[in-house]
Amino acid sequence: MADGTWRVRDEVAAEAGRYRLALGSRRYRGRTGQRRGTGVGSSLEFHDFRDYAPGDDLRHVDWRGYARSELLRVRLHQEEVAPHLDVVLDTSASMAATEAKERAARVLGAALLHWAQREGTAVRVQALGGDRLPADAEAWPFTGAAAAPAPPAVPLRPNGVRVLVSDGLWDADPLPLLRTLQHGAARFLLLQLLDPWEIAPGADGARTLLDVETGARTEVQIDAAAIAGYRARLERLVAVLRAQVVGSGGVFAQVAAAPLATMAAQALLPAGVVEPA
Repeated sequence: MADGTWRVRDEVAAEAGRYRLALGSRRYRGRTGQRRGTGVGSSLEFHDFRDYAPGDDLRHVDWRGYARSELLRVRLHQEEVAPHLDVVLDTSASMAATEAKERAARVLGAALLHWAQREGTAVRVQALGGDRLPADAEAWPFTGAAAAPAPPAVPLRPNGVRVLVSDGLWDADPLPLLRTLQHGAARFLLLQLLDPWEIAPGADGARTLLDVETGARTEVQIDAAAIAGYRARLERLVAVLRAQVVGSGGVFAQVAAAPLATMAAQALLPAGVVEPA
């Protein structure tokens, strides 16, 4: 829908410029840019010495060291790159369980694209267990099943940044998938996107719940006991996800579906996903 596409793009254009991705001090591989790389380059940051060889730029010779040792050595500087970014998006139907959650998924993914492209980063968006997705966030289909999540069909690039956007509400054990997605990444981030009602449901009495994955309808009594049980299960899930991601040096952020300005200020910035531009 054309007006929906405009609203997503307009929201990202209005709010995303206040932030940039917080990539930390890791060393990356990627295009020439402003982040520390894994190789030798031409930045101002010192990297190492090596012996002088005919043809080396005399401006890089360590003349002070030569005065002390009479050994000609060349100063090497850190390579500067724009690290590549792989955004892995959960396109299961649960990501569109509510209009607010679906919209937040599209806006959050579009913002990640915006932040990466603004830094000259080579970015790809891929569906969890599927293929590459188009750049237009409004074209992303949230129709898949979430019983057995799998890595994207296209292999993820090593030594870059990977961001998984998902609610984590899978029937299968999440740890094998997370370990696979984390393997080979210089920086890994999990953004658990949930509807506010999924985070803090209210006691609504008897309700008919629709399973968006299977279409099955279930009559349930949503009372204090049911809510307490649900919250306990959600807390256990979040603890497992957080422990795996943070324990491996990654970043975990639980994001309540909201406009981008709210998600950035209340979740992404405090968790270190973004920083002020």
